[in-house]
Amino acid sequence: MNRTVLAAAAVLALGAGACGKPKPPPAPAAAVAAPAAPPAEAGAEAAKKPAESEWSYSSVGKRDPFRSFLIRVPGAGELGRQQCPTPLGKFELEQFKLVAVITGLEDPVAMVEAPNGVGYAVRRGACIGKNGGTVAAVRTGEIVVAEWAIRADGTRDRTQTVLSLPKREPLNLEE
Repeated sequence: MNRTVLAAAAVLALGAGACGKPKPPPAPAAAVAAPAAPPAEAGAEAAKKPAESEWSYSSVGKRDPFRSFLIRVPGAGELGRQQCPTPLGKFELEQFKLVAVITGLEDPVAMVEAPNGVGYAVRRGACIGKNGGTVAAVRTGEIVVAEWAIRADGTRDRTQTVLSLPKREPLNLEE
């Protein structure tokens, strides 16, 4: 019985000492021998060569290779499509109908009719269409809308669409 009590006390003493005290640092490993000095000729060549810089990668100006270029990127107005915050941004450009153009002013005005029958006055610089087009020019009988189209290969193309007033049929006053 004495032996078991002594053995239990020894186990407790070893366990308590191991938990509460920090371990001593490991013994230092044998020092690695420094490489031998190069011969005098090699030293002169090494002095002539510039030190090699580490290679680094910069992703600035490059697209993410893991993101599809067909997905609309929010917040990339300068690169991707912009959304018009106005009601004119709800419709495709081809759905608008040019109703009237007022030229002769310092800032010409045109009126377009949306597919829902509501008319909107637009001036140069107004946002129109789902692709974020802007009115580039208001001319007699037409407006020019400039848009950035994104091709399948990711390149951007500036396109211009002309919306013209409908052709008027001549009035027949003889009837």
